[in-house]
Amino acid sequence: MASSFYIVYHHFKPEMASQWWSKTGTLMNDEAAFAKNIEITMMKGFFNHSFMPMALEGPIYCVWEVKEGISCSEFQDFIDGPDGVNWGLVALNNNIMKLDLTLTGGQTPYDRKF
Repeated sequence: MASSFYIVYHHFKPEMASQWWSKTGTLMNDEAAFAKNIEITMMKGFFNHSFMPMALEGPIYCVWEVKEGISCSEFQDFIDGPDGVNWGLVALNNNIMKLDLTLTGGQTPYDRKF
């Protein structure tokens, strides 16, 4: 057993996009805070390999890796919770979709972090 990969489809709740982008921009423009966020997230067993916004109003797609032993429901709780991509807001609905790596012969979309 190894880590799992998920595609996450994020879509904004009404009138929440600008608030979310403001908070996200602040974090992403603070190199030290952003690095610390990545470190803390990895310690919890999660790593975001790619962030792919389609437009300011969304949707946003991401590829996440989840450490072995963490269930789909635990990942959903993280991604929806205060330490996930909502940054303590209630701006995003997050639909997680686990990749079935048996269909790819075990090939992962990115090199594993865990």
